[in-house]
Amino acid sequence: MIYDLSLELQKTKRRGIWLIPVTLLLIITAWAGYSMNDERFLEYGWLVALFNAPLLNAILIPTAIAVLASRVIDLEHRGNTWKMLETLQSRFDIYIAKVLYGFFAVLIFSFFEMAGFLVMGYVIGFKGDPDLWAYGLFFVQTLAISFNLYLLQMIISLIFSNQAVALCTGLCGSMAGLFLMYVPQWRTLRNLVPWGHFGASMFVAMDAAGNRVDGFHYMNPDNGVLFFIAGWFFLLMTGGWFLFQNMDTDGYHFRLKRHGSADAAVPANTPLSRKRIRIPRMPVELIKIRRAPVWIAFLILPLISALIGTANYQNNLAYLKSTWYSLWTQHSLFFCYFFMPPLIGVYASYLWRLEHSGSNWNMVLVSLPAWRLVFSKIAVCSAVTLITLVWLCFLYILCGLHVGLTAPIPGELAEWIACGVLGGTAVCAAQCFLSLVIRSFAIPIGIGLLGGFIGLAAVASDHCYLVPYSLMSMGMRANNPDLSVDLAAFVGCSVFFVVLFFMLSVWHIKSHDVKTQ
Repeated sequence: MIYDLSLELQKTKRRGIWLIPVTLLLIITAWAGYSMNDERFLEYGWLVALFNAPLLNAILIPTAIAVLASRVIDLEHRGNTWKMLETLQSRFDIYIAKVLYGFFAVLIFSFFEMAGFLVMGYVIGFKGDPDLWAYGLFFVQTLAISFNLYLLQMIISLIFSNQAVALCTGLCGSMAGLFLMYVPQWRTLRNLVPWGHFGASMFVAMDAAGNRVDGFHYMNPDNGVLFFIAGWFFLLMTGGWFLFQNMDTDGYHFRLKRHGSADAAVPANTPLSRKRIRIPRMPVELIKIRRAPVWIAFLILPLISALIGTANYQNNLAYLKSTWYSLWTQHSLFFCYFFMPPLIGVYASYLWRLEHSGSNWNMVLVSLPAWRLVFSKIAVCSAVTLITLVWLCFLYILCGLHVGLTAPIPGELAEWIACGVLGGTAVCAAQCFLSLVIRSFAIPIGIGLLGGFIGLAAVASDHCYLVPYSLMSMGMRANNPDLSVDLAAFVGCSVFFVVLFFMLSVWHIKSHDVKTQ
């Protein structure tokens, strides 16, 4: 088994897979250190870390795990190596090696996350000594929950050769985990859904009076979640092995059903010269994403964001007095920073994946100039982003009417959406460039997730115009609907980033040889 595991390590050598847990670890510890470096929290710092960590893990770990599992499994799909592997190893050895690879990755991440919080506490100067038993429990919980998510994502990546399905599932899981943390009364659902286990296993609570935090304390955890975690582990291990054992040597390769083929009514013996040529009624790039699994995330992510925002708004009516404006911040804040950038990354990666596959580059570059190809990619990605934001806007209005808001809908809503689309186009251009340069489907999506945090940090430090990932949230006034935005600077920076990444993409295509696989 050691030999089989070493083979997995050799396959992923210099593929940047270990950058995923390292980057995730840096984001979590840096963000936690920044948010807790406050005199108010020094007295309860060790408890504050254990209180905040499950929230950060629920937002970040599902997407990062999806990227990790996709990289491990997609390696075999893209190289079509399932047949070859079975001539060298038994199926059981292949399966266990990939499981152990993920386990050790999650183990190392969980240990260093716990150690990172301890080191951060001493550096910041938390009062007293940490409760090592509590931090050990946090380590075990993070390891068990994250490993279950890895097993789940590995199964999805195994079944579907199109990794957009697995990555969209990871994004939706992140949003679902965040949503379930805001509805602790839905205890059964939190225990049933594996992404909700981060919130269900929390054992530190906040003492709050009004809008003031008085302290933190240990609480009795929901011991029932332990049985669900163990049950998911058994189900995923045995179910994954059953699926893998019964998989053809070519893999599952589930594909979408074709509808309405133009040649369906043409007899098979009809000469090719007499067959009717089907002229596409849609732009080529839109045809490529028609019936694509990216629409799963398009429908679900804004919906879950709307549910989170509405639930949080109703739970804080004593402090959120601005009706529609307060509801808008609850709907758009998490979505703009944590979920829209990687979602745009999914759109961009899927658009470029078809060019990176097979020998499509040879065919594309003899029929289209580079500038037109890049323009089409950015335009379609921006169009899908527009549809996503319009869907979010529709859900916002629907939820506002549902909770009984009688005030007029804000007249600035159209401006917020328009500015959000312009800022989103800058993100589309950046992600299209990354997906062009990086042939992996998953890595640009992980960079998009990181970009959302960079954008949030840029806004917090008043450098929002320096990075494209902060422009969409600024344009949509996700932080504050009353925020005044310099429209000239906003439009200028957005256009600058779009032109910059467009030119970089064209230059990359023209200056690099075509790579096919």
